[in-house]
Amino acid sequence: MAIRVIVRLTPAKPKAGEEFKLQAVAQHPNEPGTRRDAEGKIIPANYINLVEVYFEGEKVAEARPGPSTSANPLYGFKFKAEKPGTFTVKLKDTSGDTGEGTAKLELA
Repeated sequence: MAIRVIVRLTPAKPKAGEEFKLQAVAQHPNEPGTRRDAEGKIIPANYINLVEVYFEGEKVAEARPGPSTSANPLYGFKFKAEKPGTFTVKLKDTSGDTGEGTAKLELA
């Protein structure tokens, strides 16, 4: 199942040289593998374990979250606005499912 990813920039149109935040929220249950279902069986681990951020095709950040991450997590990164372009956030979970979202950086 594909991971749904929504990406936004804050502020939406930063000035050149200004810091901004890239935030990505993922629609994902992030099961740690320690919880039990109603019948007492362990729910298998399945969580996002790789977050990659690309700007115009070049990797600019990476995170490797673990099993303690909440469901539907929000990931945040800070950057400095230098030139307009497109950010792509790619996610992968422990079962091999992936997802990606994009946001265009426009300068004020």
